[in-house]
Order: sequence, then structure tokens, then C-alpha cells
Amino acid sequence: MSKTEIYYFSGTGNSLFVARAIAEKTNGTLIPIPRVLEKESITVEADTVGIIFPCYLAQLYGIPLIVERFVDKLENISSKYIFAVCTCGGLENVNALPTLKNLGKLVKSRRGELAAEFSVKLPMNNLDYPTIFIDQNQEKMFKKSVDKIEVICQHVISKKKSKPVLKSLFNLCMTPLYSVLKFAYIAHLKKMSKEPKDTKLKYYEMIPLTDKSIFADDKCVGCGTCTKICPVQNIKMIGNRPVWQHHCEMCMACVEWCPTKAIHHWNIAEGKTYHHPGVKLSDMLI
Repeated sequence: MSKTEIYYFSGTGNSLFVARAIAEKTNGTLIPIPRVLEKESITVEADTVGIIFPCYLAQLYGIPLIVERFVDKLENISSKYIFAVCTCGGLENVNALPTLKNLGKLVKSRRGELAAEFSVKLPMNNLDYPTIFIDQNQEKMFKKSVDKIEVICQHVISKKKSKPVLKSLFNLCMTPLYSVLKFAYIAHLKKMSKEPKDTKLKYYEMIPLTDKSIFADDKCVGCGTCTKICPVQNIKMIGNRPVWQHHCEMCMACVEWCPTKAIHHWNIAEGKTYHHPGVKLSDMLI
């Protein structure tokens, strides 16, 4: 009997919602990536493997660092049907395509093949919606996401390959623009990680340090929810206050799930918080 394993990483619950729905429809086993990351290597026993995650800084790389570390540990995947679903809040072509392309390269480096690539648009959590020209009607996105998940499951069950060739050509045409945006993103990461402008650190070295620009205000009651929700145990309670340990994944879970809205992230507009309504705090705790 064919087996399916669905690995996921999620901060707001978007990717968990998608992963859980796919696991249910494909009779797959749902596995949080943080739960297996401490292993030296991850041997895949299932015939079908799904990797589901949000895209971060797509024009730089797109793949959360924790997902990259996970893929780098995969073993025994050369004969597997591997598919990926990237959740994103912006334009899918602009955000998901470069991310999935990079993931394909990672999987190939582990002697596997990314047979099918998908994206699901869900509400974003890091922009002031009225200032961008992207439809952020949440109810509409939730409905479309359910329909899209159904299509994805049909592909996965039949192990159908799916590569967006025409969209990939669009991505190629956008490469010069991505190169321009890269400089702006790097400059911002230097500022948020509080590194000097002439730092030699690469972007993947600065991302863990950007928690230097996260803080909790006086509404913090010391409940410790942030320490429990952090997928990489990057937060400790010291003196009844959260203190970040500088190996941040930039998932923003600590902000979005804080019960008193006491935590402020440099990449989230004030007053704009979000987590998927179909996911509870207890679902998120690893």
C-alpha cells in the first residue's frame, strides 16, 4: 500500500491548514518539520512526500531556512513522488515561482525530483493591506484555497507531474527586477539585524539576527505563549519577559499568537495581526 508523508512548516497556520487538508484527503501522515529537524538524517519511508511551507523574501530565496535545513537532511528520496505547496499572500507568480524553483534545486541536490509544484494564496500577515494593489478579501481567498487544495489532492493521488512551464518563462523575465529588489531587501535586513552597512554577512546569516528588532511592550503578561509557539525555541522567558536568542526563522508566530498583542515585529504593520481562522493555538504547538 502506498504511503504518504506530509511535512510542513507554519507560522500563521496557513501552511498547517493546507497540509492538514491534503493529509486528510490523501490518507497521509502529517509531520511538523521542527519535530524531525534534530535528526542527523531523515530517511523517507513513504512513496509520496509533500513539503508545504510559506515563501519568505521570494526575490532573495523564498525558502524558510528551516525548510532548507530539512531538505538537506533527506535521504532515500530518489524514487519518491515529491510535491511541494508554497503558501503566499502576494502574487503567486512573483512569490511562489522563484521559491519553488529554488526548492527544486535543493531536492535535486539530494538526488530527488520535485515532480509537482503548487501554490495556494492565503492572507498575508506582513503588509498594511490598503497600501498594496493586491486583493486581500480573506473570505474569497479561503474559498479559493479549498478549491485549489482539492485540485492538488487529485494530482497527488494520481502522482501526476505538474511543472508550470509558461509561468517559469514569466519568472525568467522577472529575474532582472528581482536583482534590483535584492539590494533593497539586503539593506533592510542589515538594518533590522542591527549589522553595519559594510557587514560581510549573507542574507541567510542576517535573518536569524533580525529578532534584535522584535520586542514586547507593557501589555506582556509573561504567559510564555511565545516560547511555546516558536518552532525553533528561539525565545526564553527571563525575568518574566520574552528574550529572543538570535536564531529566528522570521515566521512571526510569536507576534500572531500572542494573546495580548504585546509583541511587535519589524515586518508587520501596527495593528495588523493574522492567523488562519481554521487553526487553533493548540494545533500549532509542536
